[in-house]
This record gives sequence, structure tokens and C-alpha cells, in this order.
Amino acid sequence: MEKLLWNTGITNTNQNKLLLICGILLSAMLLPSLEIHKSLPRVRLDDALIFGAFGINLLLWLTRRFRTYPSYALESYNEGERRGMRAVTKVFLLLLASIIISNLFAVIFLAGSVGVRDVMEGVTLAKYYLAITLALSLNLRQGEFNVLRNTFLVGLGFILLLSWGQFLNLANVNAWLTPFFAQSHLDNLVNANPPRVLGTFDNPNVMGIVSVMMMTLFVTWFYFRNNDRLQAVILFIMIGLTLKQTFMTISRTALLATATVLTFLSVWAFFKVYWKKRVILKIGVLFLLTLTLFFTSPRDFVSRMNEATDLEKSTSAQGHFMRMGSAFEFIQQSPILGWGTAKDTMTTLVDNEYALVTRRYGVIGLAFYLWLFIRPVKAALRRIRFFHSYASEPGIREDKTLFSIAFVAATLAIIVYNITAGAFYNLQLMTLIALYMGLIYRTEGESD
Repeated sequence: MEKLLWNTGITNTNQNKLLLICGILLSAMLLPSLEIHKSLPRVRLDDALIFGAFGINLLLWLTRRFRTYPSYALESYNEGERRGMRAVTKVFLLLLASIIISNLFAVIFLAGSVGVRDVMEGVTLAKYYLAITLALSLNLRQGEFNVLRNTFLVGLGFILLLSWGQFLNLANVNAWLTPFFAQSHLDNLVNANPPRVLGTFDNPNVMGIVSVMMMTLFVTWFYFRNNDRLQAVILFIMIGLTLKQTFMTISRTALLATATVLTFLSVWAFFKVYWKKRVILKIGVLFLLTLTLFFTSPRDFVSRMNEATDLEKSTSAQGHFMRMGSAFEFIQQSPILGWGTAKDTMTTLVDNEYALVTRRYGVIGLAFYLWLFIRPVKAALRRIRFFHSYASEPGIREDKTLFSIAFVAATLAIIVYNITAGAFYNLQLMTLIALYMGLIYRTEGESD
């Protein structure tokens, strides 16, 4: 299977895979969906890269014009890939089976129907599967890791510049550039009080959770790595920038996710890291930084946060509960297998991805949906269990371990985010998560 997907055709070398992953990463970080024609659905560049590369590989494999790696080359380093490929395939087959069974049940017993939009659910699954397996197929050595890190930092740099430009409306950027990214939520930035920064995403909540995921990387390296003074200062600054960016989105869900991951990583660092005094100092410094950024935010920011604590007056919370409530009514009627995808007959606006998935595919589908996120966490924890801060040496082994720690924290953030929003059905956000998952799966069976 791994030979057919990515170890053949135009991605038969590690360098080509790396270039493709970098292109997909930058597309998912920086570009919105694009309109080809008014009569056609919008498309994403990362979709075109993923399906295009796979299609070319499949065509070349069918015509036998390209060979895969020699068997001895594959044997030398792909045990982690094989293990990861089996795990990923099982996860997606179980989720796909639950979707098919639920739709069949709905058609036969609930007088449901299956439309073209429902079939596109399979295309979405295929994209995520291909993105994960592509990242999984990359032999992640120090050189490849450095290229991915630098690509990520380039994307982050652009997002930070645009976010501050939107916040301050530098050069009237919200009139000529921001509309390219914010195609349906521009009003949240231009006319909202207070304005909510969108960055390169269409929704401030999505920008908020992406900022939290970025922050987990810097916090992990700040806590768990034995940095020199300059490295610690740089990481501290990057934590401050990503944290401030989260606050500028004024996303209450992202703020809750921030509190969750900072608490989780702080507790983990306190009990796992050898340098106790240093860790306590770092925890205290980050706590003060968070409080400073929070209480120096505009007054409207604090008032919006306080509004969330008064459920009787919070129109946003009431809207969430109303949309979730209608989903729970259907769940009570068909809790095991759900009502099928039913995009043409039921609303897709539920504001709680767990409720949406359960309404569509029942508790069985929800279990396999959760396993999609939990299974790579299991892979990350296998990598982390041998981590000892006092014996850790800089290099790819340490980088992969810290990467795994950050992934566990980022998954916690996604779990929180899905309570009032959803990652799975946001193609831009989930593409980033899928690449992250694939790299984690690859490290599971490796020894370096």
C-alpha cells in the first residue's frame, strides 16, 4: 500500500515528498479557497496538490512507467511507515464503514436520502487520508525537519504580519487585502465591536485555534528543552506573539483552549522535567505574560470574555445551545446509527462537532470519529514514554519527542475547540492537522 500511494511516480524520492508537503503546508496556512467558475464549487490549492500528485502517481503506476524504490532501500527505513500506514488505514476504514452503514440505515428505515453533497463526505475522507499518508511516508531526518520548521516559520511570519495589519488597519489593508481571505466573515473584523482579527483564515475562531496550536510548539520547546539564554528569549517572544494573536481573534473557545494547553504543559513539565527550579521559573514567567497580555487588551475584549460567563445574557451562548438542542432531538430518536449525512435535508450548523457527528452517524460513528484524533495521540505517547530531560541531547531524536509532546497538547486544544465549533469539516484547518498526524504516525515505530 505505501508503495502505491507515495513511494512511486513523482513522489518516489524523499525530496519530492518534502517539497509537496511544504507546498500543501503553505497553502493550508496562507490561502483561502479559490473560485474557478461561478457554477463550480470553490477549490483549495492544497486539494489540487494532494489529489493531483496522487492521480499522477496512480496513472504512472498503472502504465508502469515508473518504478518504486528498490526493495532493499525500502527495508532500510520504512518500518515506521508500514506500522503507521496500517494504523491509519484501519482508522479510516472504520470511520468510512460507520458512515456507509449509517446512510444505508437512514435510507432503509428512516426514509432518508443520499445526495451528491453526502457523497462528497467520502472525498473529504480521501483528502485527509492522503494528506496523513503523504506526511507519514516522509523519512523525517534532521534536514527534512529543519526545512519543515523553516517553512512553518515563513507561514507564521506572514500570518503575524497580516494579523497586526488587520488589527491596526495598516495601509487600509482591511479594504483591499483582507477580503481575499475573509470571504464570508469580513464583518467580524471591519464592523464588529470589538473587531476580531482573522489572519489568513475566514473565521476568527479558526484563526484562534490555529494560533493556539502554534503556541503549543513554542511552549513545548520552551519548557522541555535545555535552551541557552538566547534560545529561551526567542521562544518566549514567539509564545507572546502567538498568544497575543489568539487574544486578537477574541475567540472565547480559543481562549479556553489556551488555558487548557498551558495548564496541561505546565503540569507535565513540572513532573517530567529534571530542572525543577528552572521549570517553576518558566511557568511563573509564562503565567505573568498571559495575565499581562490579557489585562492589557482593549476593554471591549474583556467585556466580550465576561459576557460568556453570563449565559442568560450571552446571545452567542444562547445561539450555540439552540443549534445544539435541535441536533440532540434527532439523536434521541436514532442514537446508535444516526440519520446519515443528510446535508440536503438537515442543517449543517450545529456549533458542536460531537453533536453533529452523532446526529449523522450515531454513537458508533462518534466513537470512530474520536478515534481519528485519539489514535495518533497514542502514537505520540509511545514516542514520549522514553523521554528524560536530563539525558536528552539536541538532535532529531529530541525534536521528534518534543514534536510529539506538542501534538498531544494541540489535540487537547482541538478537543476543546470542537465543543463549540468543528475541525473535521473545515478543510483548511483539518489539512494542517492531517499533516501533523502523519508526521506523528511516522515516528511511532522508529528508533531514532
